[in-house]
Amino acid sequence: MLSPMAARLAEKWGYTNVRVYHAGAPAWVKAGNPLITTFDFVSKRLGYLVVIDTRGPEAAKKGHIQGAVAIPLNQVVKQKAQFPVDKKAYIVLYDQDTNLEGLTPVAREIIRWGYKRVFILEGGYKDWVAKNGPTQSGLVRTTIFYIPRPHPGEITGDEFVNIAKTRPADKLILDVRTRAEAAAGMIEGAINIPVDELSTRLNELPKDKEIITHCRTGLRAEMAYNILRNAGFRARFLNDKVAIIEGKMYCCYKD
Repeated sequence: MLSPMAARLAEKWGYTNVRVYHAGAPAWVKAGNPLITTFDFVSKRLGYLVVIDTRGPEAAKKGHIQGAVAIPLNQVVKQKAQFPVDKKAYIVLYDQDTNLEGLTPVAREIIRWGYKRVFILEGGYKDWVAKNGPTQSGLVRTTIFYIPRPHPGEITGDEFVNIAKTRPADKLILDVRTRAEAAAGMIEGAINIPVDELSTRLNELPKDKEIITHCRTGLRAEMAYNILRNAGFRARFLNDKVAIIEGKMYCCYKD
């Protein structure tokens, strides 16, 4: 059973008995599964991600993704102490090709440690080079170095709370949770379009306002942000927790 993105990839490879996990990406991740990511996503965020070249240092010396750290696949799990304290860090694993069979068990173990944004790079290093992605050779880093900083399009928690409270005329909060989640409580003035429906309901959104997306944890909010940006909307997203309990909003809290 695959996520929609992984299903499309499997079909591209020629598999015919492909089934889609209709609960969507958040449920897929919650179940402890990694997501497939793309050249476009990673190339636009180099410097914001932990990118791990699982081919190891010797292969990486000949060429690796710019900024990647080289750790052999069979050693990644053993390097748990190196991983960021920030469990919201985006972690991307890659091999020479996609290598779902080899990378998925390692990605699942990292997710088990509490990291929710764990990805496998579609096409691996081979596809990265074919698409002229930035590379390095020679000197290779073998230890993870990570400094948390906002990703492109992120809004700070303080600004989000201020927008929710003041409801400025030039901004709209878009709640991309499921209908069931939204039915339990929403931010006043926000509108709800589940992220899985967003691509087909863009005509319901104003073009003259900046749209701020949120979900429960930030994962779906970023997906929605990318859909909106690709469609020409001005948008940002909250990469943090939001809960509405008895009409009161709780934002950016710790479990």
